[in-house]
Amino acid sequence: WTYEDYLAGRIPPEVSEVIDGKEVRKMPTGDLHGWLESEIAYIIRRSLKDVWVLVGEVALLLSRTPLHLRGADIVVIERKQWKLKGEALDIPPDLVVEIASPDDTLPYILRKMNDYKDWGVKRQVWIFPKDREVVVITSEGLKTYSGDEEVELLGGVKFKLNALLKEVGNEGSGT
Repeated sequence: WTYEDYLAGRIPPEVSEVIDGKEVRKMPTGDLHGWLESEIAYIIRRSLKDVWVLVGEVALLLSRTPLHLRGADIVVIERKQWKLKGEALDIPPDLVVEIASPDDTLPYILRKMNDYKDWGVKRQVWIFPKDREVVVITSEGLKTYSGDEEVELLGGVKFKLNALLKEVGNEGSGT
């Protein structure tokens, strides 16, 4: 696949990402995943006004040739850095939030973490509902938090995973 295929809508909807020109197909996520995505985006939007908070497999264009197109759950980028134009972001955002799904394999997650880091994403927050853990990756390294610990998303905006999961009575069994 090429970026022109993406812009023209020729990539089938069941293809969630394109890595080095090859398609990656993933199952749609569950209700908990969607709810967490919505809640985290809301937490950010109510506190930070000068940013775009984009949700729902936001296309990140890491490379045009070969096409390397990642889909992110939540992307946050300063409004002065990006004008919404209906295309994939081709500059690294300030924050990417990913919510792990039961079908995500460790190699898939590690490759995606490294792709984001190599591309220049300033901050990554990976949420693992089943394990009740959050991993934060910055230029300073990687830190793991338990679900009871407060985790900074961006600009002093924080959350506790277990508090969110408790709100819906979820024991973290899946997304």
